[in-house]
Amino acid sequence: MERRQFLTLGGAAAIGLNLPGCGGGGGDSAVPPPPPAPPPASGVDWDALSRQLQGSLLRPGAIDFDRVARAANARYDSQQPQAIARCSGAADIAAALTFSQQQKLAFTTRSGGHSYLGASSGSALLIDVGAMDGVQLDGESVTVGAGAKLVDIYDTLISNGRCLSSGSCVTVGIAGITLGGGVGVLDRAHGLTCDALLSARVVTADGRQLDCSATQNADLFWALRGGGGGQVALVTSLTFQTHAVQPLVQFGATFTQAELPAVLSAWQAWPQTLPDTVWSQLALNGGSTYLWGIAIGDAAAVQPHWNGLLARIGRTPPDAMLQARTYRDVMLGSCATLSRAQCHLPSQNTSGVLGRVAMAASSDFFDTPLNTAGTTALGDALQQRRGSGRPGAALLNLMGGAIARVAPDATAFPHRRALFSAQYLAEYPAGSAAATLDEAATWANGMRATMAAWSSGGAYVNYLDGLLAKPAEAYYGANLARLRQVKQAWDPAGVFKALPAL
Repeated sequence: MERRQFLTLGGAAAIGLNLPGCGGGGGDSAVPPPPPAPPPASGVDWDALSRQLQGSLLRPGAIDFDRVARAANARYDSQQPQAIARCSGAADIAAALTFSQQQKLAFTTRSGGHSYLGASSGSALLIDVGAMDGVQLDGESVTVGAGAKLVDIYDTLISNGRCLSSGSCVTVGIAGITLGGGVGVLDRAHGLTCDALLSARVVTADGRQLDCSATQNADLFWALRGGGGGQVALVTSLTFQTHAVQPLVQFGATFTQAELPAVLSAWQAWPQTLPDTVWSQLALNGGSTYLWGIAIGDAAAVQPHWNGLLARIGRTPPDAMLQARTYRDVMLGSCATLSRAQCHLPSQNTSGVLGRVAMAASSDFFDTPLNTAGTTALGDALQQRRGSGRPGAALLNLMGGAIARVAPDATAFPHRRALFSAQYLAEYPAGSAAATLDEAATWANGMRATMAAWSSGGAYVNYLDGLLAKPAEAYYGANLARLRQVKQAWDPAGVFKALPAL
């Protein structure tokens, strides 16, 4: 979720967005305790599951239960599980999965807990892989546990001169972001997170532990790269190709709402002359526009491209708008001054100091540039939202480059031909009323209808929207039929009931 990166680099102050960002907005101390757990499922022998786990089983009332139960998205604090299986390895995941089937018990899985739709929360058994967070670098490849957070991976890799193209919300779990695709500030240069995946180890619906790669269980490996978390198997570890750390440059400028047509017109045309080493985002809130980005290289290499863009907009570029940055600054943001343990949510690590927010969002992909009518529709909708006094923003990310060099059917992620993506996002403090957050979700989904005449109709599965009329079609497009075939082959009984349903 690039909002955290944008906020960290100063854009929030520039345009006054009311977005605390990932890991922002205050700590959990301000959040009321969750409601009492519902009555336990009748006849469930939780002690039997506890005896099978090498990790631990937490029940309501146990030390740490309330802390661990809370997902990153505070919108779903009312969904309290009956038990949390804190898995220490693949055998624990298999045991919890088998137990849930034997007991006819619903289950959910959690790596990072950031789902906009609460897909990593539930009222029965929560299979939590957060403790499986090992990071092992071996030459240019890295193997990580399914529960590793991006901060765990970035901190290890950058210290060894390597990195992985992935998201900018450091408390996101690697499994979730990879299985949905994985966008980030380096994806035009190095591709999506799922494009760097070399292999994965999974637990299947029947409890088997299998390896998946281009040569082993290749159909399952295809589905894991963009098919969404928990659809066809449960991941226990992932192995990625990493890339070398290089010099980075940050650029950015703030524009008025009146300048939006010129800014958007120039920005959409920029990729015609832009190298893949440059990534950029427009952050819009109906009052101002912040155009910023990250480029691989030094200022001298980036300056001509940046100057040319600003000239097309009608701005004179001051030299101060280009700034050299390190990988640690860019990928870890404000966490660069914290310890790794501190750079977590309290639910993820007892030393975690990052706070939570309540979030609702939706998304779009645009394969062709917006015309004047489309730009006007977008600007007017955001101005109207701003005028209502409620938070809301649109974050537009340039795509293309390495993303587009992968065929749309080579992985389950289908949106390879998009010029840019859009995330419509509203964030509120933890503890906000459910009606407030429901309204935000309605607004975010409504932005898709507003922009439907110009968008591809696709949506990003990592930005789940519960109000989509045909979610599977929007998330997977032409890859849906094949994904359903893989689902039928590996999970014929429908053990995995992830969102969206296939």
